[in-house]
Amino acid sequence: MKYADGELLHRMLQELLGAWKAVEAVEDSVHRASGLTTAQSKNISHLLDRGPMTISDLAFDRRVSRQSVQVAVSGLIEDGFVCVAENPRHKRAKLLHVTALGRERFGEARKAEHRIIREVFSDLIVEDVETTIRILHVIKEKLAK
Repeated sequence: MKYADGELLHRMLQELLGAWKAVEAVEDSVHRASGLTTAQSKNISHLLDRGPMTISDLAFDRRVSRQSVQVAVSGLIEDGFVCVAENPRHKRAKLLHVTALGRERFGEARKAEHRIIREVFSDLIVEDVETTIRILHVIKEKLAK
């Protein structure tokens, strides 16, 4: 078995960065086509994965500014996708909860995103995608250390 050298690994990471920039360039249009903005989708997804939390906690967890979360969440509240509730640990910082309507819209949006992604990448082979996922997971884990 031959292990990859630094130059090859560096090329792979450059391709990864380039691929991510390409994804970011079209990400918002994909999300909008599915019915939610990128920020709305990411915030709902995070709340569904992690449970109710404050705006500050959501911003901290997502490693984005509190202001950007506040703007996105205000729209989600206005549209009825997220609601605020009393926080037993803090009188002023309310907890954000995804509403039934928010869960339904997010589910529809996610299905639309999957359909768009499947159309764009219809020629990718399952084994290649699974290998890529495994490699990206290893990269993430090693760099987190």
